[in-house]
Amino acid sequence: MAGIARPFIPWIGSKEKLIPYIWQVFPSNPKLYLEPFGGGGALLLGIQPKISRMDIYNDFNCDLVNLFLCARECTVQLVQELKFLPLHSRAEFDLLKEFMKHKELLQQRIADERNAVMECFYGEEREELLEILRERSRLFDVQRAAAYYKVCRGSFSGTTTSFGVKPNNLTNFLYLFDDASKRLQDVIIENKDCLDIIRERDGPDSLIYCDPPYFEAECYEVAFPKENHQRLHDTLLNCQGYVMVSYNYCPYICELYHEFYIFRVVRPNSMSQTAGSEYEEVIITNYDPRKACWQLSLESLLNCGSEARYELIHEPE
Repeated sequence: MAGIARPFIPWIGSKEKLIPYIWQVFPSNPKLYLEPFGGGGALLLGIQPKISRMDIYNDFNCDLVNLFLCARECTVQLVQELKFLPLHSRAEFDLLKEFMKHKELLQQRIADERNAVMECFYGEEREELLEILRERSRLFDVQRAAAYYKVCRGSFSGTTTSFGVKPNNLTNFLYLFDDASKRLQDVIIENKDCLDIIRERDGPDSLIYCDPPYFEAECYEVAFPKENHQRLHDTLLNCQGYVMVSYNYCPYICELYHEFYIFRVVRPNSMSQTAGSEYEEVIITNYDPRKACWQLSLESLLNCGSEARYELIHEPE
């Protein structure tokens, strides 16, 4: 399957290198495709759109969702904003993070000004002033999206928490926005709790692909404690439609999802400084992909262009 667009931000836990394997175990014709943990969107951006299928991107991180919305709706303005300040130093990185902390203050100020306009003006004057305030609010969203993008690009492995300590010429990546914007045109972009949107969108013809923060393995801006992994499992276990989950390979996750099919994937570890280091992940499904997908075979998996190794390690009783 040919890709449509590549992810435009680095993201810890990105599934870009596992796309050939994940595609192999997708059911053939879901009517709805949902990613409750959208993240960098590698899988969604790479999937061919279909008129007969509704695609939904969701993430609980409001800055990330704002960036995706601006990439789709304000592509030119966002790229222009990104060209103004290439990120080269820790001081610039810290300045951008500080800027993002003040979003609530500015948005409240705009809301207060809007209330004052509504009370003091009428007719054409009111509409003219409200349009100015709406433009300011939209402009701030683009500036905030640009700041968040620069923090992602300037941080270590896209974590947004620590400066990457290397030159970062953003112009080398701006071309990615054009393809991403086109791919996202017919995608619904949401900012909801993962469990809420799963329950809301689940149905007999849906495919829900979850890529949650890995268990005791990754640090995200939004915390995901152990009890959330349990709640996610319990919610997915009761889904009517197809369910697929990606995780790190560990005894707790394999035991937690014992009612599901579990495939282990061993791939090169891109975050390790040790030559030949490997990382183990699992792809979990509530259906037997050997019966439900297009054409799954060991031969096709071995020839899908990836360096990973893939095997079924658990079938539900």
